[in-house]
Parts: sequence; structure tokens; C-alpha cells
Amino acid sequence: MPCTITDKVGYRTSAGALVGLASLQVYAIPSSTAQTYSYSGTWRPNVGLNPNIVGNPGLSHGEVAITSSVGEFTLVLPYATTETHPTSPEAQWTLLFPDGQMLTGVVPAAAGPFGVDDLVQTYGWRWSSSIYAAPVTPGAVARGSVSFNGSSNTATVLFVPAMTVSDYLITLASSVDTNTDEPMTVSYKNVSTSGFDIIAKDAAYVGTVRWSATL
Repeated sequence: MPCTITDKVGYRTSAGALVGLASLQVYAIPSSTAQTYSYSGTWRPNVGLNPNIVGNPGLSHGEVAITSSVGEFTLVLPYATTETHPTSPEAQWTLLFPDGQMLTGVVPAAAGPFGVDDLVQTYGWRWSSSIYAAPVTPGAVARGSVSFNGSSNTATVLFVPAMTVSDYLITLASSVDTNTDEPMTVSYKNVSTSGFDIIAKDAAYVGTVRWSATL
């Protein structure tokens, strides 16, 4: 049986309590679309796009959960070795939260349910910020910055809500690479109404890319 991940999205009050936030989207995104999954012993390809996820095809191969009235969400993910092919390297999944933060790791080989703290403290999942939610009013200018930490040459900007059209103007400006103190070449691809990818020439790049998108 697959692994269940459940937790709560909310904010901390001045009294130290957690207030859950309702009707927010939490995504689970596979590390690759070139995978097959076991459904009760029957293997099926990961080629269908989730109609509940609109935009970037990379996101659309995943799952999405909507937080309940008290901020709770549940996602069910396949085990990396017994329910996912290929088994090497082990498939990873990424949880994308409403504020743009990401949590990435290998799905635990146990049913759970597991919370986010379990994934980090026990199963080696790691936080990153390479997908950024950018609130946009169509017709306006969206701006933001992306930090590259040397672990990947790709970051995804995600518009919430989406742009009305995909032919918006993208401007990128990168800081120098902390490793070399030299400029870094950056570009973009996979432009859609939901967002776009920022690509650094060197995957070891450590620095910041400032971006803007104008309709």
C-alpha cells in the first residue's frame, strides 16, 4: 500500500496557537515523469495530466490536495522501491506549499501517516525555495527573486492566480556566483500562463536572480 502524508497549513498567533488556513492548494510533484507506478499490483505509466492542476506540465503530473476548513491536507504517494519504476536512482517527490516553499525527498517505505516533521527529522527530506508563488493581478507587473543554492540549475516561478495570456515579457538579472565571484548566465523556458522556469548555466551556481514579468 502507498504512503500517506498528512499535516496542517496555518499561521502562528501571538499566543502561540496554530490557526489552520482553508481552501489552499498543496502539491506533490514527482521528480520525473518517466516513471510507472503500481496500482494494487498493476503497473501504469505516469503520462496523464491531472485536470485539477492547471499550467506547467511538470506540476500537472503530480497530485494536489485542498486544505480543509481547519487547514489539514492529505496526500498519498507511491513507495520508491516497491511501487515505482525505475527503482534506481530512487524516485523523489516534492511537496509545494502555498507560500512557495518546497520539501523534497524519497517517499518512506511505510504506510504512515507521516507529518512534515517526520519527513524532515526521520526520513531525510530537505527544504528548499526553488519554486516561488507570485501573486499577480493580470495586467500588472509581477516581480520577485530566486535564490540558487548550488544543488540545481532550475527554479520555477509559479503565478497564483495565473496570467491571462502566456506572451508576457520576462526580464532576468543575476547576481555574481558566490563560488567564483563571476557573472552567471541565466535564461528561461517552459513559459505558460501559470509561470516559467529560470535556468542557470551552471548547476553549482550560488546566487540570486531577480525577475519581472509584464503583460
